Amino acid sequence: MDAILDLPPNLPPHDRAPLRPVPHHIIAEWPEGTFLENLAVLDDGDIAVAVMTEARIDRVSLSGARSTLIQLSEPPTGLSVIDGMLYAAVGEPGGGGAHLWRIDPRSSGAESWMPLEGVVFANGLTPFASGRLLLADSHLGQLCLIDLSAKRTSVWIEDEKLTRADGIPFLPGANGVKRYGDTVTVSSNGRALLLRAAVRPDGSAGALEIIAERLRVDDLAFDVTGAAYLCTHIGHSLDRLSPSGERVSLGNAAQGLAGSTACAFGRQGMERRALYVTTTGGIVTPPGGVLQAAKLVRLEAGTDGYPLSGLA
Repeated sequence: MDAILDLPPNLPPHDRAPLRPVPHHIIAEWPEGTFLENLAVLDDGDIAVAVMTEARIDRVSLSGARSTLIQLSEPPTGLSVIDGMLYAAVGEPGGGGAHLWRIDPRSSGAESWMPLEGVVFANGLTPFASGRLLLADSHLGQLCLIDLSAKRTSVWIEDEKLTRADGIPFLPGANGVKRYGDTVTVSSNGRALLLRAAVRPDGSAGALEIIAERLRVDDLAFDVTGAAYLCTHIGHSLDRLSPSGERVSLGNAAQGLAGSTACAFGRQGMERRALYVTTTGGIVTPPGGVLQAAKLVRLEAGTDGYPLSGLA
């Protein structure tokens, strides 16, 4: 039996980590029933938040002031910033027909930049190289490479371990993805795996290897030491996995992290040690049966985040 869900017996459980809370505070809240799916830190330090249930991207200042950056006709999932522009994967999860939008945070000007050809469930989105993004397809079990100038999408890696697990169709396969140096790390949510592939000198993918098991992760981020910060979503925690393999929870539902979906480090000054986390309030599995407000939470990680921009 899974500690979180009554899962089919053939599926691996999620093991909780010891709780060692760090200082935190809640920056902003949304009404109960709001699903905050992702976030990206903008060049000026404000935070773009994907409000999936409202098909909207909000802009939140560090003081908690909130405004609508763009209203969309379909829900945004992955968010990423390259060269000052915000890119958003937009489309009904699992419905296909997703598009990539480009948004100028300075003017709120926006355009549908390109179709995400062949993508069924666009999810995690992250910089991969200059002018290129990497996208997780949670339905097909793929990581897709997006060429922004050519407006072309191609499969970077696909693997059975990135597909959805039988018996729990509401849990995605490949989900969060981030590049750290010459490696790419991706979570396989339903299968409770964290996996890594080397980036070869020509930019192609090496073999996919398992780096952690019995660990159900949504999105993730890295600090400069190589430690991974993991949103466990239905686990209601933010965990840190050190390069040595030690895992601890830096906060849970008591710290406002019910339904933690995505995380990102700040980018300026001391904000580089701040980790921002979006939550759903526990829509899928309310902790203790009580749904909370959706939140943007700041955690004091104590270590600089690994920069997503400037990848070679």
